[in-house]
Amino acid sequence: MKLTENLAELMGILYGDGYMNHYSNGHYLIEIAGDQEKDLEYHKTFISGLVEELFFVKPKLILRKDQKTVITRVSSKKIFLLLEELGMPKGKKIKLIVPLWIKNNSKFFLYFIRGIYDTDGSLILRKRRQHSISLSLKNKEPILEIKEFLENKGYFLSFVTEETYDKRGFNSTMFCLRINRKKMINSFWKEVGSNNPYKIEKFKKMASMGSLGFEPRN
Repeated sequence: MKLTENLAELMGILYGDGYMNHYSNGHYLIEIAGDQEKDLEYHKTFISGLVEELFFVKPKLILRKDQKTVITRVSSKKIFLLLEELGMPKGKKIKLIVPLWIKNNSKFFLYFIRGIYDTDGSLILRKRRQHSISLSLKNKEPILEIKEFLENKGYFLSFVTEETYDKRGFNSTMFCLRINRKKMINSFWKEVGSNNPYKIEKFKKMASMGSLGFEPRN
């Protein structure tokens, strides 16, 4: 399969909110989970369309009311093995690293970061306009690789570790990058941006507060 920006973005999405495994009954499963309130439109339009464009398969959309989650699901051995070969592990994502085919291509890396931001990132709006962008993963190594990549592009970021409560009933350690400076937030939006409608609206709200030097794209 040809390596593309869209494939790199999907890998970022999988690194953020993805999971895949195969079972003794021969079933191969790939899932991407999100917040039903914030991410439903993102799953319905962008993620589903991306999967269909890349693999010519229409994924199944599942709403879990008990967990308030939306899940995009693909059941395919062929796609599973391809994603595994590209660097997405099966089972728990314990020892993640940025795949070399992404790490060695600056444009791919930006799309990969967008996928992570749209799933496991956030934009924090503060009253005094001291806003920040956060990128978070449970795996330290890829966050440090992203930090090095962005710093080489001139970004100034902070690295923090946070303990968060998972709605499934347990605590998780998250490794986070934060971008706080207005100039850096501007650069991040121009170079990385977002395909998640919820996050795009937050960018627009920030712009309406006079916090950005440009109008966010639609």
